Amino acid sequence: MGSESFVPQKVVDYATMHGTISIEDMMQDLGITRITAKNYLSRLAKMDITKRIGTGLYKVGKGTTVAAKLPKDLSLIGQSIEERFPMATIVIWSLSMLADYAHYAIGRDLVVLETDRLLSPSIRDALIERGYRVVLNPENRDFKEYAYYNDKALFVLERKEKYAVLGVEGLFIPTPERIWLDLYYFITRKDLAFPPSELGLIFANMLRKEGVKFNRFLRYASRRNLRDEMIIFLYDLRRSSQLPVPESMLAGRKGALSTIEEMVRGTRE
Repeated sequence: MGSESFVPQKVVDYATMHGTISIEDMMQDLGITRITAKNYLSRLAKMDITKRIGTGLYKVGKGTTVAAKLPKDLSLIGQSIEERFPMATIVIWSLSMLADYAHYAIGRDLVVLETDRLLSPSIRDALIERGYRVVLNPENRDFKEYAYYNDKALFVLERKEKYAVLGVEGLFIPTPERIWLDLYYFITRKDLAFPPSELGLIFANMLRKEGVKFNRFLRYASRRNLRDEMIIFLYDLRRSSQLPVPESMLAGRKGALSTIEEMVRGTRE
C-alpha cells in the first residue's frame, strides 16, 4: 500500500468510534496537524469508512446523504408548466417528499411552487384550469387551514431563491435540508398546521438514516434568517440526545451558550 493511501490503525479505530468527525476534532484528539488530519479523513472517505457531509466534516459510514424523491404528481405539474411556460424557472416540492423520514404517514399533503413575480399569476391561472386548488401568495390563514381543503392545496410563492436545489427530470427540487427548514419557517412564521414534534422526529431520522449536510443546512438557515434558532436547536439536540450532531457546528458559540445557561441557572437561585 502506497504512503498516499496509508492510514494508521489508530486513526481507523478513532474514526469507527465516532459518529461524526471534523478536522478540528481529529487535530485535537490525536495531536496531529491540520494537513495530516485532512489527508487522513480524505483517505478514510476513499476507503468507504467515512463520507463527507460538509467542509472539513465527515460522517462514519458509507452511502449518500439524505435525498428527496420527486413524486409523480409533482413531476406532472412541473411538466405541464414547462410546456405552457418554457421560459419559466420554478422550484417545486411537497410535504410528502419527507415521508420517508416521518414517523406517521403525512396527512394532508401540500404542494409548494416557487417562481418569479412576473409569471406567478399566469401560472396560477393555468394550474386552476387543470383543476388544481391554487393559492397565490398564501396568507397565514391559508397555511393554517389547508388541511381542511377537500382536495390537495398548491401554494404559489413569489421567490427567486435557488440555493440548495437539485435538478431532477428537468425540474428544480429543494434538498431535504431546505424542505425541512422551509417547513420550520412556515410553522413558526405562517401558522402552518404541522406538528413541531413530527418535524423534530423527521430531522432525527434524517440524521440516523443517511446524514445531513450541516454546512448547507446552516447556510440556508441564514438565508431564511433562522440561523440563530437553528444553532440553539442543534446545541440542545447535541446536549440532550445521542444523535450525531457535530460539535464543530457550534464553533464560536459554545462559550456564549454556556454563559447563557449559567445566567439562567443564576435566575433560579
